[in-house]
Amino acid sequence: RSRCTRFSGVCQSVYYSHEMPEELCDFTAPDRLRQLVDLLTENGKNNNRFESFALLNTSKWILTGGFPKEYLRFYGFPSARPVYLFIVEVAEFRFPHIHARTPSGGHDSDLLEHGLKALLKELDPLIAKHGRLGMDADTTVREAFFKLQREGAPFETVYSGDFFPYYMNEQQRTDILKKEYAAPKGYEIGAVDASTDYKFIHAMWPYGAYAPEELTRERLTHLPSVCIRDADGNLVAWELTHSSGVMTHLFTVAEHRGRGLGALAENLLSQILIRAGLHVFKYVVDTNVNVVNSTNRHPFWSQWTTLNDEDEEAEKMMWTFAGFKYIG
Repeated sequence: RSRCTRFSGVCQSVYYSHEMPEELCDFTAPDRLRQLVDLLTENGKNNNRFESFALLNTSKWILTGGFPKEYLRFYGFPSARPVYLFIVEVAEFRFPHIHARTPSGGHDSDLLEHGLKALLKELDPLIAKHGRLGMDADTTVREAFFKLQREGAPFETVYSGDFFPYYMNEQQRTDILKKEYAAPKGYEIGAVDASTDYKFIHAMWPYGAYAPEELTRERLTHLPSVCIRDADGNLVAWELTHSSGVMTHLFTVAEHRGRGLGALAENLLSQILIRAGLHVFKYVVDTNVNVVNSTNRHPFWSQWTTLNDEDEEAEKMMWTFAGFKYIG
């Protein structure tokens, strides 16, 4: 197994395969994490690039004590000068979930394949214990994982879906902070009570069957969220923050839809994140045409694109969430 034995700008590894060192380094320690952030953002030059948002949000939580460090690990590959970053949510009560950062300079298929193999080796005890693995990444990373499966990696795909990534640029963040939002008559803006609300919120989560209730409780306890309640104090709409730093689980109870409560929750949570010095981004499933179209029209949202070197036209990026069953 790949092991990082020291860090002074370079991590040493003892695992080699196919003439490429499978160097995977754990950068979770504060000093290493700060250096990793500086490296991958080019000392802040890439702070407003979409691919850096998860790293910036999660590292801020870890470095300021906003989220228990035992729930997140940061792995870089190769260790000497990482091209790939894997942010892994780990907990005793659930299977590991990987967020794979898209390199700012574009993908390297060989490095990606070796990086994924090294990460799977590192996570093998947890994967074997829970029998599952989750991942969110761009579709290039997902296809690289599918290739490993075809070549014998012991995983069976449980689910996989495509999402459009959206974010707020600097001007949009400035503009939304100028807005004042109020709840419609009969409703009030509130804060989620993690100790009592997590069960109901988890039950309404479309992907709740793939994760334990405890995961939702921990996210609500430590990460930003917002809710709307009716006159009796019942939860009717809410939005949470995922452990990868993205806005997630926007939901309105069926009988309260069509009144703008979901949009209100999203705008409020955006303001909360911005005031906390965090980036605002989200993923919208490609099959939800109404939400995709409304987000594209929204003045405060931009879609993540990259420039194609050949035609210099903006190319829309696609994100994916996938779940795998361990069959090893």
